[in-house]
Order: sequence, then structure tokens, then C-alpha cells
Amino acid sequence: MKRLLPSTIILSLLLLLGSCTVQQLSYTQKTYQNTQKSDETVQVQYTLPVVKPAAKTTQEQTKGGVTISVEVLSFSAHLMEEEEENVAYKIPAQDDYDVFEIRKTPYYRVSPENIRFKIRIRNREDVPLKLSEVGFALIIDGTQWSFPSTHLEEWNKGLILSGFEKEYFVDGPQLDGLVNAQVVYLFLNGVPVSYDKAGNVTEKKNFEWFFECSSTEVTKEEEVHYEYVSRPIHKERCHKCTGTGKDPQLYKCDKCAGNGAYISKIDGKTYKCSKCDGTGKIQVTCDHCKGTGVLEYPKSTLPPVDQSITWNGWKVTVSTIPKGASIKIVDPETGVYTAAPYNTPVITPWYYTGTDKRPIIIEYNGQTAKILPYHEGAPSARVVVDFSSGTPVVTRGELVAE
Repeated sequence: MKRLLPSTIILSLLLLLGSCTVQQLSYTQKTYQNTQKSDETVQVQYTLPVVKPAAKTTQEQTKGGVTISVEVLSFSAHLMEEEEENVAYKIPAQDDYDVFEIRKTPYYRVSPENIRFKIRIRNREDVPLKLSEVGFALIIDGTQWSFPSTHLEEWNKGLILSGFEKEYFVDGPQLDGLVNAQVVYLFLNGVPVSYDKAGNVTEKKNFEWFFECSSTEVTKEEEVHYEYVSRPIHKERCHKCTGTGKDPQLYKCDKCAGNGAYISKIDGKTYKCSKCDGTGKIQVTCDHCKGTGVLEYPKSTLPPVDQSITWNGWKVTVSTIPKGASIKIVDPETGVYTAAPYNTPVITPWYYTGTDKRPIIIEYNGQTAKILPYHEGAPSARVVVDFSSGTPVVTRGELVAE
């Protein structure tokens, strides 16, 4: 009758086998450059037009029973932002995300975009004033400006009753046309200002205004803002395997050469092939998606490496007498000591970089031993510490003095 080995004996054998040879380890720790930009101060320039009445012009004019005033609405600048989005370097800890940089550049928008006249007309005559009888002209630096038809239609419909006043807004040329303009001339021709008792016009007058145009260059300091947003990498189902991760084509089984069975070299008997389940055909991993079933289309790449540190080491079997000691090792990712998940006996990785060799810290019942995994100056895959006497005794490994 077969006897089963106790689990403790099996574990001890495994630990012993694992401690016979040094299993080399290597880990490269990379830190990446911070490529995300900080907000920056820039100078923003814009041109602010100024249109004001000429010295010889009276803004409000009264002739007969009609008073007309004309003013140009002032211009103002409003701070705006223009957004530009570009692909940025990815965040190393976010493998499944692309990163996009949103650059918000400040600029100023001047409004209104056209020179705009506000015309106020008061009628004190006993007869309604029909604006359709009044000629309207706008001349800029000797060139007559054609008004939009919508403004002319509204003007021609105008009717101002006796004792009332009305305001009309008329858009002139865009600001680009004002930069070099020196004089704007507004002319109202043939305004009825007097009537007889029968309501017939007895007198007409012309009204005119001169405006001078100039501009002011304004420079202000504003901030360019940067924002970074992460979005999941675009993924599509693999068209070759339709998302299964397996090549749809069947291939000849390499274990049984496509026969579905093989002859055992041990007993000479024929057995059904377990790899292809006797079919002689097998499916292989899709080479298009590497078995994932999806295709990824990343846009962001990792930023340049700022610093690279390589940690070397090997696996170490830590044993203690008695068992159950806790151990601490240096985590190469953080460079600080962390507790191992299990107590002794245990197999743990041990890393060092350059000449920085930090010992394994073994603690048991208030006793502490700091051990480097070396024996007679050579790397050792096993360290052993005896705590049974109340003072740690290292039987294998190098004790590091406090």
C-alpha cells in the first residue's frame, strides 16, 4: 500500500529544491519626463476703433419742427478663448487610455463687428413725418456706402407721428474698412421741417454729420490654459476571428501529425490525441489580434524616459528555526521596505541596484536579523536564521551589523 508524504515534507522538499540554484531576476524601473505643460502668460493685442463726431459737427440738430441726433455706438473688446486639441503623451499608469492636450489661447473680439449708427428723430410738426421722403447717404473717405436692403426697407416704412420720436439703428461697413478711414459723412437729404395748414410741405432741410475714425492698439497680458483629458483607446472587434481570439481556419495537429491518434513510446499502444480530441485538426490563436479578439488603435505614446534604474537579484528561500518569522524586503518600484505576504519558510525575490544592497529583515518574537543572501562571498539562494536560543544565529547568509 502506497503511503502519502505529509504536506509539510513536500513543502520542505520544494523549498530545498528551490534553494539549490540561484534564479536570477532583473527589473528595470523607469521614470518618465513630465511633458504636460503649465499655463503660460502671453501678450494679446487687438485694435479698438474709435469713431467720434468731428469738431464742426453738432450731434443733435434741430431744424424747423424736426430734431435729429446721430451717434455711433461705442466699441468694446471681449475676452475669448480658441481651443485646439492635439494628441499628447500617454500617462504611463493608464495603459488603456489616450491623452489629449487642449490648448486654450486667449484673444479679444471687438463688437459690434460693424460701425453702427443710432439715429433718433423727434417730430414736433402737426403732420406725420414719412422717412420714405428723406434721402439717406453714407460716405466714407469719399466713397458712398451701400446700405443693406433690410435697413432701407425698415427706414422707408418709417412713420413718426406728431409729438413722437423714434430710434433707428443702421449698420455701416465692417471694422476692417474703418482702420484706414479718416472721415465718415452721414447725410439726410430733404427732411420736411415745415408744413402749411393743408399739410403740404413748405420747407425741407438737409442734415449732415461728420465723424472722425481712429484706432487704438491695445496690449494685455492673458493666460494660455492647458488641459489634459484621458479617453479610452479606440477598439474594434477583430474582423479576422470575429472576436473569438481563434484563427477560424483549422490546422493539422502537430502532436499527432493530423492522424487524431498517436502510438505511445512507453507501451506501444495507440491513444486518442488529447490535443485535438481525435479530430486531427486544431485551432490556433489569431495572429491578427494575438488572441484578444479586439484590435486597439492607440494614438498616444509613452513620454521620453527621464531616468532608468535596473534592479538585479534572485529568488531567496528564507527559513527560520522555529518557523513563522515575518520578513521585509525592498520593493523595487517604491524603494522602501514592504512586508512579505507569508511567514517563513518562504521564497521571496531580493533585489539590489548598483552598490545599494539592502538586507532582508527577518523578525521573530521581538528578535530582528538583517541578512544579505550571500554565502562565503557568493550569491546564495537560501538564508537560514536560528531564533531558538533567544539571540539570532545565522547559519546561512551574511549578517548585517546594526
